[in-house]
Amino acid sequence: MIGVFDSGVGGLCAYKELRRLLPREDIIYLADRKNSPYGTKTKDEIIALTKANIKRLSAYGAKKILIACCTASSVHSELLPEEQRLSIPIISPAARLAGELGERIAVIATNHTANSGAFSREIRKTSDACVFEFAEQKLVALVEGGCRDGRVSSECKEELLKIKNKIQEVNADVLILGCTHFSHLEGELKWLLPEVNIISPASEGARELIKKIKCDRTGCGREIYM
Repeated sequence: MIGVFDSGVGGLCAYKELRRLLPREDIIYLADRKNSPYGTKTKDEIIALTKANIKRLSAYGAKKILIACCTASSVHSELLPEEQRLSIPIISPAARLAGELGERIAVIATNHTANSGAFSREIRKTSDACVFEFAEQKLVALVEGGCRDGRVSSECKEELLKIKNKIQEVNADVLILGCTHFSHLEGELKWLLPEVNIISPASEGARELIKKIKCDRTGCGREIYM
């Protein structure tokens, strides 16, 4: 069984990619809405929540856990060795791909992720690209409130246009959706920024997890939501 967690609906994009690629795998999804949003919490609070989520999913039988939250992924190095072995953060695979694709990389993320510089650190492990990180916490709340591709409120449109202007101002050729919530608006952003390569850590993280597990060919495709 695979475990997936996020602070809300953002990680569902990672779950859908896992389900598409592993139709028979049993998957348990934890949406920690009680403690949402993670992006405005302190580092110590995020570490504690991440540890608790890993423990909870492991207790339910998850053999590998996808941290489908960039904010939680940003503290992966702070976890105990056994917690690190059990879990896959989604920042690293997205950062590697971004470094391969572009020279000027923009990241939109939660307050904590953007201020932590987590994506910049990961990208610079393999690339000399310029990185620009922008905190877009308001957009997280709008997605939690129901904004999706094809179903965008006037307030959300306003935020997306502001993001478009920021990306164009720094002349970015790659945009990382540094919060899984933003994957729900990937289509809108592609329409606004057709010349920019857009990377979804939710999708890249799902593919990374699959590389590191032995797929359950005898599973029945069970889905458990918490």
